[in-house]
Amino acid sequence: MRKRVALLAWALVLVLSFAALAEERADRYDLIFDASQDAGRLTARFLQLVTRSDDKSGDCTILTSPDGQVMVIDAGNPSTFPDVDRALQALGITRIDYLVASHPHVDHIGSFAQLLSNYEIGAVYTSELEYPTSHYRNYMEVLERTNTPQIILAEGDSFQFGEHVLVEVLHPPKGIEYYEGYPDGSTQFINNRSLVLKLTYQDSTFLFPGDTYTAAEREIVGRYGDYLQADVLKAPHHGDSTSSSKPFREAVNPQVVVMMHDAIADLRIYRNYRRLGAETLITSIDGAVLVSTVGDGAYKVITQFDRLTDFLD
Repeated sequence: MRKRVALLAWALVLVLSFAALAEERADRYDLIFDASQDAGRLTARFLQLVTRSDDKSGDCTILTSPDGQVMVIDAGNPSTFPDVDRALQALGITRIDYLVASHPHVDHIGSFAQLLSNYEIGAVYTSELEYPTSHYRNYMEVLERTNTPQIILAEGDSFQFGEHVLVEVLHPPKGIEYYEGYPDGSTQFINNRSLVLKLTYQDSTFLFPGDTYTAAEREIVGRYGDYLQADVLKAPHHGDSTSSSKPFREAVNPQVVVMMHDAIADLRIYRNYRRLGAETLITSIDGAVLVSTVGDGAYKVITQFDRLTDFLD
């Protein structure tokens, strides 16, 4: 009996301790989504998405150019739309100038139909890759119904994000050849044909490689070598071990890496980036992440939450 009482008392102490830590954990959501700090800066806000379905939450990054243009790269699965909507409303955004689909998996384009229905969209930017699923068809139907322009991108294309930011398309090459039986067993096929975008603002660079696997990484490193270097990296495929190969990590050599996932996809990948000297953040732990620059190669980084321990390292 005494032993049971002691165990219950110890459990109560642990619960109260964790509750105290939770109360002390600062929440900087309002600071991260304060648009008044954006003028003259290239700012990326990596959202923490919460899935309300069986699908993983996915990616969504909101970028603002130094002259106030808005780009959204991916938008999570359909159940995460409240998170995307909340962030856009907090920023006072009613128009998305560039809505970019890295690839047509549900955890990347799942909320596109809702964005197209609820926001003014300048144009949708995507690759030529098609994916005959219900979510993809729904998004295509809304795209057509709203008469929103669709711009197809491939390697070698580039466009301006506002007046000052250059966006270059590094992957995939033009001309996608589908295999017999597509889309059965197509996860790797689709991920390896993600759009890979490099954004350059004066001396600052951001790289968004979608969900590319190591096979596509090898192609990209082979084509671009040191030109792949970027200061800020959205970790490919949510920081999973399918991606972030050593040649890719060394070619990019980032200062800041953000992994967007419901959990830690692979601790080894996290530590590999840390060994490179990169500040490595995970939205499931650090919450939403803001990375901002005036174009001088230096970055302001704000996380929604502080880490209470250094257990990842």
